[in-house]
Amino acid sequence: MEGRETELDKTIVEVTKDPLTHTVRNAVDHGVEKPEVTPRLLERVRGKILLRAYYQGGDVNIEVTDDGAGINVEKLRAKAVERGLIITEQCERMSDRDSVNLIFRPGRSTAEHISNVSGRGVGMDVIKTNIEKIGGTLDVSSVPGLGTTVRMKIPLTLAIIPR
Repeated sequence: MEGRETELDKTIVEVTKDPLTHTVRNAVDHGVEKPEVTPRLLERVRGKILLRAYYQGGDVNIEVTDDGAGINVEKLRAKAVERGLIITEQCERMSDRDSVNLIFRPGRSTAEHISNVSGRGVGMDVIKTNIEKIGGTLDVSSVPGLGTTVRMKIPLTLAIIPR
């Protein structure tokens, strides 16, 4: 953990509790690979999840980073086409960045197996919606072989945000 000294208003803690819990669960379930799945990762430390909080301007940033294999954009695109979320022509024109953002579409999951933690295709879209409702933003970046970071940027002043 980094940023333990970052103080948050009780309202921010209440609003981010569920999204943060879901994000950490995803990092554990998708970001910590078994050696037989990604043997090339055995050469470095694996299974590390970093929670980081810091202030920037009038916002608090909360990041969850894993050191897993990263998001497989080809698999993500294929699942999105298979489920009818996008058409093949769209898929062919999508950048890797746009493809990663497919995780925010409802009904999307690349999990091979459903677990009690993830794999149902429900969650990232809800997290994004909930963070945006309070005037925040949610962003994800992923580097193949190095891991994934989910960033929540939340305004420090929630008093002026309609509920």
